[in-house]
Amino acid sequence: MPPLGPLAAFVPRKALAEFFAMWRQKSVFLRQALIVLDVLVSAGAFVATLLVRQRIGEVGPDGRTSWVAELLSSIPSLDVSPLGDSDPYYLLLLGLLPLWALALYWTNANDFRRSYRVMAVRYARAVVVGLALLVVAQFLFRLDFISRSLVAMFATAQLGALMLGRVAVMETVKLVRRRSEDGHRVVIVGANERGVAFASTLQEQSPFNIQILGYVSMPGEQGHSKARPNLGYVGSLASLLDRQPVDEVVFAVAGRHPEIMRDAMASCEVRGVDVLVHLPPTVPSKGTMQIANVSGFDFPLLNLRRTPTSEARLAAKRILDFTGALIGIILTGPVMLITAAAIRITDPGPVLFRQVRAGRNGRKFTMLKFRSMVMDAEKRKAELMHLNEMDGPVFKIKRDPRITAVGRFIRKTSIDELPQLLNILWGDMSLVGPRPPLPSEVDQYEPWQRRRLSVKPGLTGMWQVSGRNQIDFDEWMKMDLDYIDNWSLWLDIKIILKTVPAVVLRSGAS
Repeated sequence: MPPLGPLAAFVPRKALAEFFAMWRQKSVFLRQALIVLDVLVSAGAFVATLLVRQRIGEVGPDGRTSWVAELLSSIPSLDVSPLGDSDPYYLLLLGLLPLWALALYWTNANDFRRSYRVMAVRYARAVVVGLALLVVAQFLFRLDFISRSLVAMFATAQLGALMLGRVAVMETVKLVRRRSEDGHRVVIVGANERGVAFASTLQEQSPFNIQILGYVSMPGEQGHSKARPNLGYVGSLASLLDRQPVDEVVFAVAGRHPEIMRDAMASCEVRGVDVLVHLPPTVPSKGTMQIANVSGFDFPLLNLRRTPTSEARLAAKRILDFTGALIGIILTGPVMLITAAAIRITDPGPVLFRQVRAGRNGRKFTMLKFRSMVMDAEKRKAELMHLNEMDGPVFKIKRDPRITAVGRFIRKTSIDELPQLLNILWGDMSLVGPRPPLPSEVDQYEPWQRRRLSVKPGLTGMWQVSGRNQIDFDEWMKMDLDYIDNWSLWLDIKIILKTVPAVVLRSGAS
């Protein structure tokens, strides 16, 4: 939690505490409203689908069903028989509302700045995630009454309804924006390329009526050709704010002239005008930034984080981990029992291999695997070091003589990793994340590589679905860091889905 350094010299405390309280307040409200609207649209699509499905399943006086029912019944495993009582479906609808909200939030479907094509893809993801959550709920709560034909019809109806709803909302917003005489009035301090680029971004991406009143020059600026109109020198900013309504002042300058900047920001503060400040180049541009206040220390601090920060999303990830691990143990239980028996029969010694690994931020935990090597494997490692086929601190060889006959098979099929589902249940690991390294490997990491320890290690990850042993160590580390920087629940789901064919095809496993 580093202090602001040079920025603190000219940023008033109150203005800094309101650092992010700008026109995005409206954007945040719109994002929240879009999720609520999408959930209501989904509910409407569900009710409409339920009514249509009931009508399709009705049997006429002559004992025949509709031609639509006959057509759908030709599809294998699609039941179009009468639904019966609809009350359970309306109760199901109440349970689906929060699941849809989570799915829409996870897939970032409330980002109104994206094109309709991108939104169609995100809505499709949200529908898939919502269906996956429904399947999990059906499995856990034994919801046997759910009709597969209804689910299939609803998925199509929901996607279409969501897209139609989004187009209607955004086109209405655009119409209101064009007809609005007033809007969010912005003055940009800095008649430079950065200020012009920022103004262009505001006007192109925001669905609201952003009015760029003009630019105010800093000392020594030549003035960009597109920075028009020029409203004068920064020293006259106070009188400018008194002459006309201004909602926000954007300081598109990189921390120069702290005394002038401090006075200009003070002018905004006393008049209640929102401020947006360009951070100095010494502050890293990646990661999440938040204003933090420490009790007993009367000065705001800038909190920089390169790891996922959303508590709601992290809690959802934990739910996904726990549920996925529990289902995985149930489904693979017979395989694990057969594997344990095969290991015990063919080679004396314990069934499980326990090894201390480094978890989140270097916390040590005991990772479980099915034993695939002879009992004295660790002692024989030193004499095989010259055969290592991986660069960096990792040790791997394709034809390792220490591997048993059963061990070679369970390694190729990744069955040896299944006991780590228990590590996931206990909270030491996640379904998706960087693989947990040995503490001895961590001791050999370069500083930039240690950031892969900032999240929980995973059973699978980018490395496993991208070639595994065919990728060099540095590229492996970069993949893990890219995963951390771009993490989302949808990314986790995609990696899990890619893991299945990677395991079946045994790509990169040894």
